[in-house]
Amino acid sequence: MHRSAVRLVTISREFGAGGSDLARALGERLGWPVLDHDIVHRVAARLKLDDQAVERFDEHAPSLLARIATVLIVPTPDLYSPPETLQVPSHDAIAGATRRVMEAAAATLPLIVVGHGAQSVFGGRPDALHVRVVAPLEDRAARVAARLGVDAAHAAALAQRADHDRQAYFQRYFHHDWRSAHLYDLQVNTGGVPIAAAVAIVAHLIESRAAAPAGTA
Repeated sequence: MHRSAVRLVTISREFGAGGSDLARALGERLGWPVLDHDIVHRVAARLKLDDQAVERFDEHAPSLLARIATVLIVPTPDLYSPPETLQVPSHDAIAGATRRVMEAAAATLPLIVVGHGAQSVFGGRPDALHVRVVAPLEDRAARVAARLGVDAAHAAALAQRADHDRQAYFQRYFHHDWRSAHLYDLQVNTGGVPIAAAVAIVAHLIESRAAAPAGTA
């Protein structure tokens, strides 16, 4: 595929690897907007639902409804109570609306998009750079534990469940394994590469593409 100057960056992330932190820092460095957690609000507005109703289903496949509360939203499953029947959205409707939200946002560039299958939605674009952020489970658990105020074992379980759910979501809606190296231009292990260094690497790639002759493979 011929490459052009990067105007769109997608960031896929293992839970707790720091993908959102990287996206935010990269956006600040470049002066680019970041579409991350605001996706939930935009999808809710599109479907005329409240944010919480959408957030429970965000990046989850239908078969995983019973475990939604244990990932990202509520750290203790016992605290989960399903939304009222009239407020329960369809997983497929949310996935479709999420894609449309991302495509609408990408009509105005530059842009950084976090998660939600963006690497596949924008996979054929010559102006896109696709980054995957990973880290050892121990490092991810430590980050999650600090953020949510839970113990390391609980944090590790949350990370594993979230990764499983995101993989199921990606498989259902994009028919690929989200871990496939061929989906990405760069993979960063934040267990060994600090977020600041990762930002510098991604920024350098963007700058090098801008300096390369148009159409360079």
